[in-house]
Amino acid sequence: MQNDYRDLGFLRRLKRALANGYRNKRFGTNLHPSTKLGVVFAYFSPGFRNLLDAERRCIPFGGRGHRLLDVGCGNGDFLLLASQAGWEVVGLEPDPKAAEAARNHGIDVRQDSIESLDPAIESFDGITLSHVIEHMHDPATALRHCYALLKPNGWIWIETPNVDAQGHESFGPSWRGLEPPRHLVLFNRPSLFDLLRKIGFAELEDLPYRPLCDYLFEESNKIAGELNDQSGCDTPSNLARKIAIAERRAKRNAGLREFVTVRAIKPAD
Repeated sequence: MQNDYRDLGFLRRLKRALANGYRNKRFGTNLHPSTKLGVVFAYFSPGFRNLLDAERRCIPFGGRGHRLLDVGCGNGDFLLLASQAGWEVVGLEPDPKAAEAARNHGIDVRQDSIESLDPAIESFDGITLSHVIEHMHDPATALRHCYALLKPNGWIWIETPNVDAQGHESFGPSWRGLEPPRHLVLFNRPSLFDLLRKIGFAELEDLPYRPLCDYLFEESNKIAGELNDQSGCDTPSNLARKIAIAERRAKRNAGLREFVTVRAIKPAD
């Protein structure tokens, strides 16, 4: 890692040190190289700060005995980041190869579903589901089980494609967020918020905005070209204008963003 750092140019070395300085303060990590100026820089650069927060799903500090469950953890990259912030981590991952890759990092990963965990035996302070509920046949039942597994005042973090996204409106069946037949259920912001409230979650909040239209629109434009022999593609200049307009609107209105990203709390009472 140190050799990789030395191979970077000055600006990239500075950016890494600033980012690590913010990460260390925000998440309780001990990453190097770092500079405390990263905290000041992040304060005056909300876009930079939001990207770093999103990288770790805006999790709070961990602490002794604080447990975090990642449903659909893949190869465990996020759980490694969470463990650096002091969390005792557990993952669920149905894919055997991904689960084995995560276990090779020393992570407790179970190749099973959320329903396999017994709330009478174990509980968690936080649960994350990153692009998972859209793959479930019955996301409502899964989220109810998450609620049962959470300790009082525990939190859940969810990110999933937003069926009301501007990309969906613009590209229709070519929108990258649809992904048929892999995605079984798609939410918009009101429907996901309503479901969480019906289950019993409170203090629902949108997580800080981060730019996503660039990637989603470019991928959707490629799909449109493949489906229509390139005749359905936007030109680079038209696509750039679409992205710029969409990013401005998404920044102001969470209901139009490409993904719904929400955190909610299980009340103590």
